[in-house]
Amino acid sequence: MSTKDYLEKDYYAALGVAKDADAAAIKKAYRKLARELHPDKNPGNAEAESRFKEVSEAYDVLSDPKKRAEYDEARSLFGSGYGGGFRPGNFSGGGFPGGGG
Repeated sequence: MSTKDYLEKDYYAALGVAKDADAAAIKKAYRKLARELHPDKNPGNAEAESRFKEVSEAYDVLSDPKKRAEYDEARSLFGSGYGGGFRPGNFSGGGFPGGGG
């Protein structure tokens, strides 16, 4: 996983759990969604298959304490992608006061 993946994807939202959810809550949410979205249960449903992959990826990160800590740290340092946080190079305005000339 890259930092970019961590910033662009909200794994907590994918599983429908709070950011402070414990391991048991994460596992329970994953199992429920995996059963509902499994390709065997939804043959030919590309949307369900895509969502199943998203849920599986989220569980892979959030169920591993080390990966989860890295994910949480990246998101707290760099913001949650869109809508806030520090992003290098994101400056507004420009020029010099008074306009010169």
